[in-house]
This record gives sequence, C-alpha cells and structure tokens, in this order.
Amino acid sequence: MPFRKNYKNKLHLKALLFLCSVFTALFTQGQNSTPLKEDTITINIPAAEQRFVSMNLSLLAKQYDVKIAQATYLQAKLWYNPNLTYGQTLYNQDSKKFFDNNYPAEGEVDRTFQLQQLLTIGGRHSATAKLAKVGVIQSEFQLADLLRSLKYQMYTDISDLYNNQTLVNMYVSEENKIRHLVESTQAEYKLGNASGNDVIRLQAQLQDIVAQEITASQAISSDEQDLGILLAYKGNTYIVVRDLGIPSAEIPPYMSILDSAKNNRPDLKLAYAGVQYSEQNLKLQHSTSVPDLTLGVANIGAGSVIPDYWGITANIDLPVFNRNQWNVTQAKEQKKQAELNDSLALYSVMNQVTASYTNLYRINNQYSQIDSHYESDLNEMMDNAIANYDKRYINLLDLLSQISTYIDGKTNLINMKVQYFNAIHALNYTTGIDIIK
Repeated sequence: MPFRKNYKNKLHLKALLFLCSVFTALFTQGQNSTPLKEDTITINIPAAEQRFVSMNLSLLAKQYDVKIAQATYLQAKLWYNPNLTYGQTLYNQDSKKFFDNNYPAEGEVDRTFQLQQLLTIGGRHSATAKLAKVGVIQSEFQLADLLRSLKYQMYTDISDLYNNQTLVNMYVSEENKIRHLVESTQAEYKLGNASGNDVIRLQAQLQDIVAQEITASQAISSDEQDLGILLAYKGNTYIVVRDLGIPSAEIPPYMSILDSAKNNRPDLKLAYAGVQYSEQNLKLQHSTSVPDLTLGVANIGAGSVIPDYWGITANIDLPVFNRNQWNVTQAKEQKKQAELNDSLALYSVMNQVTASYTNLYRINNQYSQIDSHYESDLNEMMDNAIANYDKRYINLLDLLSQISTYIDGKTNLINMKVQYFNAIHALNYTTGIDIIK
C-alpha cells in the first residue's frame, strides 16, 4: 500500500509538471506569434516637446480660435456702410411710357437720390470693438491653458510608458533567469537530486512574473495609444522612451513659485480677462441705451413741390420704452459673477501650488536619500542568488525570498523615479511655466 500511494503521488506530480510545462510553452509561443507594429520610435523629453508643439492636432485646431477672434475684432472696428437710395418714375402719364423720367412741361427729370450714414453717438461702435479685443485676449489665454494641460498630459503619459516599459524589461530578464532554473531543476528532478515541489514552486514563481509582465504590457499599449494621439503618431508605431531625463535643479522657494503662478497661470489670466470682458460688456450695454443717429442728404427731382429739391435728413429712435435697461442689469450681474470666478480661480491656484510644492518637497527628500549604489547592489544580489542556487549553496526558500526582494526593490526604485519626475512637472503645471528645467 505505501508503495502504491507513493507511486500515485509521483504520477500526480509528473502530470502537474507536464501541464505547467505545456502552459509555459503555449504562453511563449503566444508571445512569439504576436504581430509586431511596423515602426519603432525612440523618443526623449526634448524630442517629444518639439513634436508636440508642431504636430498636436488639438493644439493646432485651437490656434484657429485665436485667428477667428482676431478676425472678429477687425470686423468690429469697421465703420458702418453708407446707405444709398435711388427712385424714379414707374409710369409717365404724359408720355404714356414706363420708366420715363422726363417731364417737359415742368422742365425737370423725375428722380430721387438719398445718401444716409449711421452714427453711434453713444459710443456703441467703439465699445463693440473693445469687447471683441478682449475676446482675442481670452482666446490667447485659452490656447495657452490648453498647451499647458496637454503638455502636462504628455509628461504623465511618457512617465507611465517609461515605467511600464522598464518593468517589462525587468520581468523579461527575470523570466529568462527563472526559466533557466526551472529547466535545470527539472533535470535534477529526473536524476532524483531535486524535489518535485521545488520544480512546481519555481514554475509558480515564473508564472507570477509572466502575469505581471502581461499586466505591464497591456498598460504599455494604453500609454502608446494616448501618447500616439498627443504626438500624432500612426497606430502602427511602437513608442520607446529612452530616458526621463529628470532635472537636477534645486526647488525654488515657495513664495517665488506662488508669485510665478499668479503672474503666469493662463487660466488665472483667463479668469481676470473674464472680468475685463464683463466690464467692457457693461459699457457696451450702457452705450446701446443711447439711440443711434442716422444723417443723410437727399435730392428730389420733378416729383417735389420745389423742383430739383436738395435737403438733409436726420432720424433717431426715441428711448421711451426700451432703454436697454434689462440688458444693463444683466451685464451688471455678469460682472459680479466674473469677479467671484476670478477670486475662486486665485484661491484654486494658491492651493494647487501649495499641494504640488509640498508633494515635490517630500518626494525630493526621499529620492535624494537613495544610495547611488542601491540599484547595482540589487542586480548583484540577484545574480549571486541565481549562481548560489545553481551550486546549491542556498535552498529554494532563500532563492525565492531574494527574488521577491529584488523585484520589490527594483519596482519601488522605478516608481520613485517616475513619481519624482511627475512631481516636478506637476509643480511646473501648477506654476504655469517650467520653473524647474
């Protein structure tokens, strides 16, 4: 009975090992059969910035809003066209002819000319032009704010892509090492020099690394998609981040950063331009309450009591019922609303700067404390662990513990670098300029 029980256990163990081997082979085959994209682009931060400014379609489309606003302003500056009226006889009863202007009995020709020009005596024309000018300023600030937002999105996409690509490279390297250990341990197991449980535990470790590699690879596809849209790359392009290129400049004082944000944040300037717009709109509504004046000169031929009559005309609406009073009231309320939005924008900027500055300061302290030899020591530890296990200087439990330590240490190191990079650009984003380059 003990012999049969041990024999069944060995059969179960061999079947399990066979299934693990088949799963690993199928996964490897699936990896190798994945269709490759046609192009591979290696980028760094300067190259990405240059392409972003010249190729981002959202940014290019937004630039037309500025040109549209400029055209609106130039159109508003133009004077109103004069109005010319001409009239003549439809049917001449003396000559019994249509469109005959000659009346020989009176010695005159029947025709009427009238030339009129609209004048805005309340300043509506100039107020309209000034309002359109503020619209140009708003469009420019909207473009600058879009540039700031998309640029920050580009930085975060690049850092995410770098993070996942670095993780995949690490997983692939560890996968190859663990696969070697699986093969060598399987060979020892066949010779009776290793336990079947050791093979299974190594294969479980291998599949855990493979699973993490798949997760990171899926994230790479998403990052490439987002970055491809921002940088206008085709969908069949691999994007490889060469290096993040973390700035080494010191963090400026908090008050300097806050003052810079108040002076440079385009969304804050846009909020202030909203106040200017409401103020100018209020002036426009006041000017609209004053009626426009139309002046003209007229000439009437034979149809007038006085032959060949010349005269001047003037007409103006009487502001009895409609003095634009409710549009003025609306403009006053809009001005109050714009002032509150401006204050809200200022408080938002101040709190965002404080949060991003605090976050960068904390991460900088942590990042600066990392030993310069830490990463190389991790790599050396991992290489020694593999070599020592091959020579059976350490057991499987020690090896798996060191593998876990290595993966956790490398992952934390990569994440810390990415977090530091993101914190720098988050501060630049909240400041409105690249205060740390």
